[in-house]
Amino acid sequence: MARITGNNREGDQFSGKAKKMAFERLWTFSGGKFAGTGWPSKNTHTDLDFARERGLRTAIASGTQFEGHMVQLMIDLFGVKWLSHGTMDVKFTGPVEVDDVVVAHALVTKKTYDSGVAGFILEVWVENQKGEKVLVGTATGVATQ
Repeated sequence: MARITGNNREGDQFSGKAKKMAFERLWTFSGGKFAGTGWPSKNTHTDLDFARERGLRTAIASGTQFEGHMVQLMIDLFGVKWLSHGTMDVKFTGPVEVDDVVVAHALVTKKTYDSGVAGFILEVWVENQKGEKVLVGTATGVATQ
């Protein structure tokens, strides 16, 4: 994936890689200590029966798990410096169920300049295979040289 540079413009759109939220991903992220007894921990993210007892159709991914896909897209676009110079403000708008496929997206909504360095404001979202937005918000970053 190409990084954002000073040549990018408002209206440019970017997408991360599609990721299937298989049970193994949910277990790894939300299952607790690998060496612990009873792994994975039983919760709405790792156990179908536990999730159904709480009114869910199936197990769901932790919100911070697919938020991490958006962070990965920001690092891909702005480089590792995004971790210290970028921002992200998001909210979760729907569940990500086991076996959903999610993709992080970003749209440049504004380009700014500060001391000759291009900065960007982005509309960001993660959507599932049905086109439903499960995370929405904004992010900022500074162009790489």
